Amino acid sequence: MILGVQIIGLIFGLFMAYFVFLNYSRKEFSKIQFIMWEIIWTVYVIFVLFPNITSGVVHRLGILRGMDFFTILGFMFVLYLSFSNYISILRIRRKLEDSTRKEALEGLKNKSNGEFNK
Repeated sequence: MILGVQIIGLIFGLFMAYFVFLNYSRKEFSKIQFIMWEIIWTVYVIFVLFPNITSGVVHRLGILRGMDFFTILGFMFVLYLSFSNYISILRIRRKLEDSTRKEALEGLKNKSNGEFNK
């Protein structure tokens, strides 16, 4: 019997798989990124439809319910994404600062030579 939570999870998983396909068709994802995300969402849908698949792993880890297991995995995934975004922002900030600094120094060099940028 499929529960209401499973229906919501199934709709969410299918929506996300479709969203990944749209981004791939707009050339925002590479083929490898597309395949990786589609595998992730397919596995998600399988786990939503058949939650008993994880019961063996859940009991070995000492977790009482499958939903607790997915909650823990969800938190770990969100923390990983947050850390990854933080690192990406630091890299972008560093590149922007370097680029701005380089452009400012070139502007000063041109100004000292009597040239003016328009």
